[in-house]
Amino acid sequence: MSAPTTKAHRIRAVLDHLGRAEYSARDLTRRLDLPDAKLRSVQRDLEELQQSGEIERTSDGKYRRPVRATPLNPVEALAVYSAARMLYHHAAEYNEHYLTALEKLTAQLPAPARRVALLANEAYRQRPNKGTSRTFELAAQAWLDGRVIKCDYHSPQKVSPMELIIYFIEVNARNREAYAIGVNRLKEGGQPYVYRLSRMRNMTLLSDECQIPEDFHPLEYLSNAWGIMTGETVKVELFFSPAVKERVLETHLGEGAEVVTLASGHTRVVLNVGGVKELVPWLLGWGGQVEVIGPPELRLAVADGHQLGAELYSEGQAVIPAS
Repeated sequence: MSAPTTKAHRIRAVLDHLGRAEYSARDLTRRLDLPDAKLRSVQRDLEELQQSGEIERTSDGKYRRPVRATPLNPVEALAVYSAARMLYHHAAEYNEHYLTALEKLTAQLPAPARRVALLANEAYRQRPNKGTSRTFELAAQAWLDGRVIKCDYHSPQKVSPMELIIYFIEVNARNREAYAIGVNRLKEGGQPYVYRLSRMRNMTLLSDECQIPEDFHPLEYLSNAWGIMTGETVKVELFFSPAVKERVLETHLGEGAEVVTLASGHTRVVLNVGGVKELVPWLLGWGGQVEVIGPPELRLAVADGHQLGAELYSEGQAVIPAS
């Protein structure tokens, strides 16, 4: 965000910031990327805005814009607070636009929840930024403006050039990573695939315009995904031990899951998912409390994961490699 160059620009920026959170004159000077010599100018702006009634001063000497919006009812407040917390957890690194969104959500909260959310916002502001902010910004711009993105895509196997037409951006509920669903026009077939935003490097926006097909429905596309990955539907059968019966019943297993508690106390779960790769870490997290009945490739993958863990821990003393 560039520093304001005129008084009018500066006042608009001050009002925008104070509409999201409480700041002192010095805080605002830093947030606006102004030199310390401009502190007095910001103080005069605040005095004028306070006299006109557009802002108010708090008991601790900070400033804010009065809340004039319709108060949220308790359920609405919880929904807004939950959205802010999910955004906080999703963005592992600092992103200027995410912070702005967090502050706008926070400003709508009643006082008790707003106090906690403000603390979280301040903690988020201290997070490092390794450049992902620019990636998210360009991906969002490409999606909303109907533009093509050019980048290098770093998959675990190789680095490939990509010219991506973004159909949809989704945050994976399982790992809270952001993904773009779209067509890489450098690949034959023209079929949409899922691409992880954090694996995109050297991203630029092309001037080429593009359109999302009218018959593309993102929720239908993701309908059989366990997390974010789609593919040919595979039937998965699981048997959970009686010790975790309640936990299984509390777990959201997706639409169409069959869950039956047997007389033995075991819980039989049948899922139909678009590929089993994303299921492996989730199943390993249950330890020995779940058995994969099928398909064979998923049973083998989970067994291999448990075997590796057993071998690692059977060595006894932890071995830390030399740095």
